Amino acid sequence: MVGRTHPHLAAVPGLALCALATTSLLALAQEPGKSTHPEDSPGPAGQTTQNGPPAVTRYGRFLVGDAAPDVILTDQANVRFHLGTARREKPQILVFARTPYDVRTVDAVARELEALGIGVVAIAPFRRDRVVVGKAPMNVRLLTDGASITARNYGVWDAVSSNPRPAVFLIDRAGKIQMMMAGGFPSDGELVRLTRESLERAGELVAQPPPVLE
Repeated sequence: MVGRTHPHLAAVPGLALCALATTSLLALAQEPGKSTHPEDSPGPAGQTTQNGPPAVTRYGRFLVGDAAPDVILTDQANVRFHLGTARREKPQILVFARTPYDVRTVDAVARELEALGIGVVAIAPFRRDRVVVGKAPMNVRLLTDGASITARNYGVWDAVSSNPRPAVFLIDRAGKIQMMMAGGFPSDGELVRLTRESLERAGELVAQPPPVLE
């Protein structure tokens, strides 16, 4: 197929190429679901979800399989959490929350995640009283990091807004990162599914056999 060239652009070939490049850039910018972040590489097949950000194999200076920075913080009950100790007992999911809503989103599936045999902690620059309304129980363990030092260590600190970016890191018992996602949290059970698959790949969870059809 031969495209038609505007008669005025034909006299200036470079201008036609410039217009074509501009059109391509606009199409890319308007296409939903496309990430142009240079530090985010798509994860393995099956890890991309339409309900949230995809898991990635690289984020900032971290690659899946890299050693995770240690975390030492205090939870809402003033109990000390040490990642180096906790992950030796079982894998840990670290959820970096930007808002109280982020904590409530993960809290809704905390029991399902714990059923996979892992620990679940949320790290936020605010305390529990910003999250809980009335006397409603909270399942997820909330660690307060007012200065967001841990978010800086994990590369999810947003200097523009002076807040952490919503992010998830799955750390295995050897202290290695097995799953990463940033920019939001999957919904509708996707976080549970992605976590299960990551645990299976890491050998931290035995894959469930397929159901028997009667």
